[in-house]
Amino acid sequence: MQTDTRRSIGRSPAFSILTEPEIRCLQFVAEGKRLDEAANELVLTREEVREVLVSAQEKLDASNLMHAVSLAMLIGVIDHGDPHQPK
Repeated sequence: MQTDTRRSIGRSPAFSILTEPEIRCLQFVAEGKRLDEAANELVLTREEVREVLVSAQEKLDASNLMHAVSLAMLIGVIDHGDPHQPK
């Protein structure tokens, strides 16, 4: 199954634009952070972080969380650079 990335970036009325909390939570997941870490940095509960991630996954029409992170990277909403490389 191939995902149409144009749909994922909001060019289709069926998809909403990701909110700032959704983007930040996806970025934390991409960086390998746990829900607790994301919750602490965003001053949210673990459950709220879970809800934000589910919302992002639904908006991106992703089949799971890793798919959502991959799509977010692909469309340039989150950084996909190697955090271990010097800048």
